[in-house]
Amino acid sequence: MNNKEYQICRERAERFLDRVSRNFMDAEFPLQAEVACSKQPVPFQQLDGLKFQPVSEGDVWGDAWESGYFRFRAAVPQEWQGKIIALRLNLGGEALLFDKSGVPVYGFSAGSTLSPDFRKEYYRLPDCPAGRQIEFMVEAAGNIILGLDEDGDPELTQSNPFGNFKAVANLMRIGCFNLERWQLALDLEILLDLLKTLPQRSRHGDLIVCAINRAADRYAEKPANAALARAELAEELARPACSSAMTVTGVGHAHIDTGYLWPVRETIRKCARTFANQLDLMEKYPDYVFGASSALHYDFVRQRYPELYQKVKNAVKSGRWEILGGMWVEPDINITGGESLIRQFLYGKNFFRDEFGIEVKNLWIPDVFGYSATLPQIARKAGCPFFVSQKMSWNQTNTFPYHAFLWQGLDGSELLTHFLPENSYIAFARPSELVPAQTRCNENTVIGEFMSCFGIGDGGGGPKDEYIERALRLQNLEGSPKFRFGRADRFLERLELHREELPRWSGELYFENHRGTLTSQARSKRNNRQLEEMISATEILCSALPMTQYPRQELERIWKILLLNQFHDILPGSSIQAVYEKSAQEYEDAYASLQKIQKDAVSKLFVYDENTLACVNTLSVPYQGIIELPCSWEGDGLSQNGISVPVQKEYNGCFSAAVTIPPLGTAVFRRHKKALPVQVESTTGNIVLENDYIRYILDANAHLISAFDKELQREFIPADEPANVLSLYVDRPSYYEAWNLDEAYRNCLYDQAHAVEPCRIQRGVVRDIAEFKLKAGDSEIRQRVILGKTSKRLDFETEIDWQEARKHLRTAFPVTVYTNESTSDIQFGYIKRPTHTNTSWDSARFEVPVHKYADLSEQEYGAALLNDCKYGYRLLGNILDLALLRAPKFPDWEADQGQQTVTYSFLPHTGNILNSDVRREAVCLNRTPLCFDKRNGRLEFPLLSAMSSVEVSAVKLAEKEACFVVRLSETAGRHSSTTVKTSYKMTETTLLEWENNKEYIPENGIVHLSFKPFELRTFKLHLLAEGEMYR
Repeated sequence: MNNKEYQICRERAERFLDRVSRNFMDAEFPLQAEVACSKQPVPFQQLDGLKFQPVSEGDVWGDAWESGYFRFRAAVPQEWQGKIIALRLNLGGEALLFDKSGVPVYGFSAGSTLSPDFRKEYYRLPDCPAGRQIEFMVEAAGNIILGLDEDGDPELTQSNPFGNFKAVANLMRIGCFNLERWQLALDLEILLDLLKTLPQRSRHGDLIVCAINRAADRYAEKPANAALARAELAEELARPACSSAMTVTGVGHAHIDTGYLWPVRETIRKCARTFANQLDLMEKYPDYVFGASSALHYDFVRQRYPELYQKVKNAVKSGRWEILGGMWVEPDINITGGESLIRQFLYGKNFFRDEFGIEVKNLWIPDVFGYSATLPQIARKAGCPFFVSQKMSWNQTNTFPYHAFLWQGLDGSELLTHFLPENSYIAFARPSELVPAQTRCNENTVIGEFMSCFGIGDGGGGPKDEYIERALRLQNLEGSPKFRFGRADRFLERLELHREELPRWSGELYFENHRGTLTSQARSKRNNRQLEEMISATEILCSALPMTQYPRQELERIWKILLLNQFHDILPGSSIQAVYEKSAQEYEDAYASLQKIQKDAVSKLFVYDENTLACVNTLSVPYQGIIELPCSWEGDGLSQNGISVPVQKEYNGCFSAAVTIPPLGTAVFRRHKKALPVQVESTTGNIVLENDYIRYILDANAHLISAFDKELQREFIPADEPANVLSLYVDRPSYYEAWNLDEAYRNCLYDQAHAVEPCRIQRGVVRDIAEFKLKAGDSEIRQRVILGKTSKRLDFETEIDWQEARKHLRTAFPVTVYTNESTSDIQFGYIKRPTHTNTSWDSARFEVPVHKYADLSEQEYGAALLNDCKYGYRLLGNILDLALLRAPKFPDWEADQGQQTVTYSFLPHTGNILNSDVRREAVCLNRTPLCFDKRNGRLEFPLLSAMSSVEVSAVKLAEKEACFVVRLSETAGRHSSTTVKTSYKMTETTLLEWENNKEYIPENGIVHLSFKPFELRTFKLHLLAEGEMYR
């Protein structure tokens, strides 16, 4: 066979597959159909309230996000007796078949943009209803598996930017399913896909092409000849795999985004459709194994579909359904706070143990946008020593070098890690994916197998029958790895046997892609930061209550609101508008609920005193700063222990005071004299803000042109390089605009903020304030630049009326500090990164994740840029550069439009970062004291910690015991000791609180503890039992 003959034969083979696959019904007819539509989903149990009307194939039955119940009826011909009867449904979107009692049975799908052939249209009935009247109920959704038909790069003039969708009843039929023809199509598909992996011409390939052509001859366009055609392919499908071929452990998988291109309420139904389908597959294929993560998704099904949930529990008990990942959801890792990550494990693993009686030991987050160096310690101390992902394969610049390795975190903890060599968590059990994965797996000389997560994902679904059939054909096929169904935990245990042979990666797993997610959807990120701080402060406040009065259930409810909205497409800013509308409501509910908890706690902890103000510092560092007094203060000043406290009445009528409150302490202030009014002036020239420690000069556009440290006698702003230049850039990444920030934005400066009216200056005994009204592009910016009397910290309280499209706002602070590395705050510690671009790995870090501060320091001095709700920094050269806002148009057309608020702060300091006040100032900026008007008293917390680099990061009631739990973290990266003052016995435990380890009995009310660098430790606090000595 010459090349031209080969090409003719191959094209004939491909067209043969196309013809065979078009329809697997031998005989079919339309179903009698009625539909009842609703704007929102209606539970099956409430169907009686719906009005049904006739519907035919081709009819539009609903709009975007609407729901419809279809009632199907048919009289099945008697002559179909003994045949396989199937429904063929395509209702334009996703759909779910119920049994008569309302239990989900099977999910249908009209398709997916991830895989054009992903349609689930056929459902083979478990018995043959020939000669009978049958009736079915199907719930349909006005969306496809990935939401609506949206333009990923919409024009600004687009008429319907939120997506178009019309739900059409495309197919509603019943017929006789030709199983042999379906199997023929699968045989052809696997051989033709294998052909893609072979050389352009090879004997193996020629044999395959010839066999398919013989099969086409035998088929002769007669479906009844399918078995004869299959016989011609049998020899090629029976050729065994090479002895050196790797083994693939195939885990059926359905990545279900909790919220993304659809609202969270649709995820509940996605879980039902996915879970029902996988249970159906398990009945058909006894060796098949499926795995799914996220405790919240199981909880969705538990609450909405209890009978389906019980079937899942039975499948888990059988070992064929594997629970993956120990977290409540699969959260973002860059932005989520440290205590929140712990609670993801705490609530996730407790749910799985309580509901299923199992402990999940793997961390499963295959689709997040980077991995903090803190994660290995948290995961290990939550009982998850294994980690599975693949997202680093999306790196834009550098190819990540490993697929099986040990990931070493900030404190030295290690996770045994497997990155899926198919470079996807959505695989299709095809040779064209598996063969390159075998070659790509860089540890293929050390390990003999890799894992494949096969099945449609993002919008759920998982494998369908065809995927299982492909996998069966790949169990021992020449040219392909050997496919086996299996569990992830068993695979990881086998991988553990090679631990000593595996390479090691130390530090963060920085993702060279999706950098825009550090900034997109600023409100969501601000709400996340504020709620994290508020709920932690509230827990500490409530720890002063008797244990019986601790509001555990309500706090857990609020935590779960926070955890849900940390999902890796919600918090990063890559979901649709409906998701953020709902999350905003949930955040408001959480704030209101926490305020009520605080109010209730205060009524029990303090006494009423109309002349006092009680302030509680819930931080483990002293609060030395400014508080704003309640509106009811009405101009009175303050005193503390008989000593006058500075108070000033500001231009807007509010009052501020400079206070000092000890760590985990209470300060009570009494009305005293009158607050002093500020002096007000205005200017269009330079503005000087100065105290005993530092002098700042700003120009009329709020540019910081000088920062002279009086203590160091040093200027921190370079000549002719002003700081706080608010720069507006064109922001049009090549693709995935809400996700990506291309470095080319730096070449597209659009505007810089400039003053539109004179600066107003307030000078008082507490602080000086320069107020600017600026404009950049179409957006108005108001800045209050604030310098207190006792700190070098210069605050920029910023309100922005953001009215941009595809623009990016940043502020930059060039400094006279020269260093080769920056220091950035992350969960429970900090990370150092190069400030140069010596290598491609360095230059790829042009935008990096940071929490509360970033710092550039020499040995004797440095400068930091703090923030209260931002996460994206550029830290190259001598510039601290902070991303403030973006304005992408997809997937949320209205992303970030309107009022935005942020405070960032510039802080020169003596000493390097570890010998400075940077961390204390950063945590105080983010969590100010809780202030309660007309209250008096002192609180007693379960413990106090002496000032050191060991911080109290959480105090809470234990999950399942009558004791308190305290979490301590070493944040300076050095061997440290701390003194804990407590009257409780301290028992060391894990993050999950499941164990009781070493006990510490206080001596004279003191416990001495030592910490390794960045070590995180958790203790239970029990009242000393009678007979235990309190020494």
